[in-house]
Amino acid sequence: MKRLIQFRYRFDPGSGGAAGGSALIVVLWVIGIMSILIASFSFDAHIETRIVSYYRKRAKAESLSKSGLEIARMLMAKSRDVSEDDEDEDDRWLGNAKDLKNGVVRDLKEELAGGTVTLNIIPEPARRNINSLGSNDTEIEENLERILEVGGIPEDMWSELIESFLDWTDKDDEARFDGGETEDHYETLEPPYMAKNGPLDTVEELLLIKGFTRTILNGGTLKLNERDEEGIPVSGIGDLLTTYGSGKVNVNAASSRVLMTLYGVDELIAGAIIQDREGWIDADGEEEDNYYESAGDLFARIPDLDASLSKNVETDSSIYRVSSVGEFGGVQREVWCIAAFDGKNKDLKIKRWREQD
Repeated sequence: MKRLIQFRYRFDPGSGGAAGGSALIVVLWVIGIMSILIASFSFDAHIETRIVSYYRKRAKAESLSKSGLEIARMLMAKSRDVSEDDEDEDDRWLGNAKDLKNGVVRDLKEELAGGTVTLNIIPEPARRNINSLGSNDTEIEENLERILEVGGIPEDMWSELIESFLDWTDKDDEARFDGGETEDHYETLEPPYMAKNGPLDTVEELLLIKGFTRTILNGGTLKLNERDEEGIPVSGIGDLLTTYGSGKVNVNAASSRVLMTLYGVDELIAGAIIQDREGWIDADGEEEDNYYESAGDLFARIPDLDASLSKNVETDSSIYRVSSVGEFGGVQREVWCIAAFDGKNKDLKIKRWREQD
């Protein structure tokens, strides 16, 4: 018969068992802390790697977006020399140059250096120049009324907006009945400032003028007073305006909304202008643009236009609004500018520049 031998552990303070157990606990704590630190360092390294990757992609996207401006410069130069009869299958930019010569280049996408560039080139006179709405107050008022009407701004607000605009841009300090000058209005604000008494530098400067709000400029829900809980939807006037150009509207690039701000042009006539310039169908059943060659060509093809409109329209422009979006690895960056192109020297002068924040 085998004897069952049992081993018993008897705690002996002098045997060192307590010290060994304490050491084991310390070791386990150290291992646990080290594991946490290692995991933390690993997580930080992973985050830093992603941040570095993002900034690398963003830098490439920014470079791509700026390269789009060089494409725009090339197309502007090329458009000055191209004709509708030119045919060259090996010239990949010929079609884009023709588009720009006739009107606009929209959503041109170019693959470059592992990313893409999306480019829009639109003549800036496709908008109304807020500083060139007329040679006298009456003409300015009439044009502003049409602009505010297209923007959906309630008619009972027009008087304050128009007279405040006239007070802001005229040279005297005498306030109109519904307007405002430095002493009676702008000095009472916090912080106070002075009426400019001169033309606007940017469309956004309208926000400094009495009565104008971001909703009036950019659209949204306009509340007529503090008690108005619902408000009314308005489209706004910002997309109709610019501070560049002679004041004439480029009918080859203007939207229906901008065209409707011209004297005698309603929604029906604006639609006819756009349909006639863009809606032709060729013998093969393909859509064919047929942009206007001159103001005379416009009046010949749209006979319902008022003759006085001839002084307010053009068919070719040298100032452009250029938007270039670079994309690399899912990261996008945009640069935007207003640029004047000198066709004689093939030189592009930047008048206003903005990069994505």
